[in-house]
Amino acid sequence: MDSSELLERYQSGEFEFQGISLVGIDLSGSDLIGIDLSSCDLSGANLMLAYLNRANFSGATLSNSRLSGANLSQANLIRANFRDADLHGVVLYAADLRGADLTLALLMDANLISVDLRSANLGGANLRGACLRGANLRFEKRTYDPVNLRGADLRNADLRGANMMGADLTRADLRGANLSETNLREADLTGAILSRAVMTGAFFTDAMLIEADLSHSDLTNAKLERANLTEANLTQVDLTGAVLTAAILTKAAIVQATLKWARLNRTDLSRANLQDSDMTEVSMVDAYLGRANLQNAVLVNANLTKAEMSATDLRGANLQGATMPDGSIHE
Repeated sequence: MDSSELLERYQSGEFEFQGISLVGIDLSGSDLIGIDLSSCDLSGANLMLAYLNRANFSGATLSNSRLSGANLSQANLIRANFRDADLHGVVLYAADLRGADLTLALLMDANLISVDLRSANLGGANLRGACLRGANLRFEKRTYDPVNLRGADLRNADLRGANMMGADLTRADLRGANLSETNLREADLTGAILSRAVMTGAFFTDAMLIEADLSHSDLTNAKLERANLTEANLTQVDLTGAVLTAAILTKAAIVQATLKWARLNRTDLSRANLQDSDMTEVSMVDAYLGRANLQNAVLVNANLTKAEMSATDLRGANLQGATMPDGSIHE
């Protein structure tokens, strides 16, 4: 079927075109609101600037297709194949992309607000500047597999309030992204780049951040209970009021960081470098600081009750008013 026949039939009131071959079809700029193209083969199709609101593309193949600027708000895209597709600037507001394959897709500046991406594959996708506010990427055992965002480009993306629980963001690039209030519980961010990201109030409970780069990022009031930050780069990070209870920060670089009023009770900071960091009124009850570097750190009124500080380097540290491991107050 060519584009002329499809458009003519659509305009005459026909909406259902399931399972047909539309390889390479040119429907750019067309008004096809509510059309049913489920299970169709649209490989290499041109759908640029098309109006496809509430369209049904479930199970369709759109690999290598062009959809830049198209409007797919509230569309059904369940298990659709968008491998290598151009979705630059596409509007996918509240679309259903559960189980969709977006491997290596171009989604720069795309509108993905409130989209459902559970079990989707976004490996290597380019989401630079995309908006995913309120998106659902949640991993649900026995129902939805973890969303695959391994190696994805999410630089400057807006992920405020998104649910990314259990997502696989291994080696993803999130530089400058906004992750305020985002749910990243149990997410895998091993080797991810989060430098200069805004993550105020974000949830990283039980997340994997081994060797992640969080330098110069804003983690004010973030929740990182039991997170694994082994050998992570936290240089000049702002962790004011953050909760890192029982987190693992072994060999982490936390140089010139701000940890005012942060909670690091039972946290493993062995061999961590906290040189020149501001830890005013930090709580490190029962923390492990074996061989940690606290040179020139500010620990004014800090609580170090029962902390293990064997071979901890405290040269030049300001411990005025701090509660020491034995319960005494440092003068």
